[in-house]
Amino acid sequence: MACCCSRILARRASLAAPISPAVIAGAFAPRSNVIQPRKRLHSTKQGPPVTPQDALPLLEGSNYRGHVPVNWFQRGLLTVGSAVMGLVDTHRHDMVAVLSETSSPTPSLRRLQSAMRSSPSGRAILRERPRITEQSINVEKLGQLAPGTFGKAYYDWLRRNKVTPDTRDPVRYIDDPELAYIMQRYRESHDFYHVLLGFGVSLPAELVVKWFELANFGLPVAALSGIFGPLRIEDSDERKNLWRTYGPWALRAGGKADCLISVYWEREWETPIAELRERLGVERPPVGFKAWRDEQRRIKADKIARSGAEEQVLRM
Repeated sequence: MACCCSRILARRASLAAPISPAVIAGAFAPRSNVIQPRKRLHSTKQGPPVTPQDALPLLEGSNYRGHVPVNWFQRGLLTVGSAVMGLVDTHRHDMVAVLSETSSPTPSLRRLQSAMRSSPSGRAILRERPRITEQSINVEKLGQLAPGTFGKAYYDWLRRNKVTPDTRDPVRYIDDPELAYIMQRYRESHDFYHVLLGFGVSLPAELVVKWFELANFGLPVAALSGIFGPLRIEDSDERKNLWRTYGPWALRAGGKADCLISVYWEREWETPIAELRERLGVERPPVGFKAWRDEQRRIKADKIARSGAEEQVLRM
């Protein structure tokens, strides 16, 4: 599947402009510089940075730098191929990025566009098109903000989880330039949702955030990650406990909160995070994630202890 998709993209690129197919078809190629996440579906673990959008080629027939025009058949192959590879190897954050673009129907993105155009902050974002990268954000300066502010909470979250905002893949497969930017904004703002909700970067934490995103944004990639992602949790009891504890809350909270795509996060650094949550209507989880994680570890330890005791009895 991956090779087939690569050949299609290479052929499409060769017809569009005299540029190396490797530049266009590299999405499915094995990547030696793939950033290794800490059990994270959308990794931002510090490592080799991705190619900035401005450094990508502008092909003949493309609508923006890095844009790869594809037809419906090619888009379908990319969707299936990226979904399979993303499930097989969750380190391939680039595959999740491709899936988020190719699986998002235009009406879903138009709905987010409409939400942004209906609010002053959303219109400002679309007009100014800010980026969330280490070049645009002075992360160290955020660390000097007062405790309890959103900026300080974001800084502490980055350092605690050893991640950086600088490794989000650029959008390639969305034709409309403004919709492509909206997808990029969604992608680059992802860590802010972790900060607001109080979750780290482990697989269970990522799944909870995806459930929240599904209700808040309605994008198919969140549904796919939220449905198939739990299969990566080997312990079925842990999987059930995660859903029972956070599933209903995440869907309810995501649906009740303001559409977060319209938040101009860069203007909220000095806002107390509690005030920001209240203004956006973000409901706190029923159980702190650290407490839930510690409880799961205790349950696992008890299982191991009981299993060891049973083995000793059988050997007697």
